[in-house]
Amino acid sequence: MVSGKEEISSLNEVSSLFAVKRFPKGSILLQQSEKCQYCYQVRSGCLRSFVIDSSAKEHVIQFAPENWLITDMNSFLNDVTSVVNIDVIEDSEVIVYDKRALGYLERLSKEILLSEITRLHKNVISHHNRIISLLRSTGEERYMSFIDTYPSLYSRLPLKQIASYLGITPEYLSRIRKKLVQK
Repeated sequence: MVSGKEEISSLNEVSSLFAVKRFPKGSILLQQSEKCQYCYQVRSGCLRSFVIDSSAKEHVIQFAPENWLITDMNSFLNDVTSVVNIDVIEDSEVIVYDKRALGYLERLSKEILLSEITRLHKNVISHHNRIISLLRSTGEERYMSFIDTYPSLYSRLPLKQIASYLGITPEYLSRIRKKLVQK
């Protein structure tokens, strides 16, 4: 365990400062209108963030498989109510970071800090690309992008959740997958 103001030089030291928890499939980690108190780094399993529209339809914002981070960043950093829900879609083991984690940033070694900044950049870029894709790509192109972004998930998740993420119906996603298999 790291004490005092020593430099933190390994991810194991970072993760030892915070709780590692196991959550069963179906657990709710954050509900819309609550204040987000945690950021989750997935070690195994998969989480997702989603919103529910006025007609009670779910819209998946993000999946977080192994080594991904997930939170409502605005709520987490600015102490405002969350606009998303976060749940567990596979039995998962996660590192749970609270706001104390921000205090440890100054103690991270340059290597670890650069690694974490790179991870954050990848997350921001993924969100940016997702928005662009939703605005200008076909369903098939969005599905191919999903496979590139989440190569381990397309065979693990239910079609309904993938379709929600892509902004299409499960039936249309089935047709896209069938068409790709025939190619």
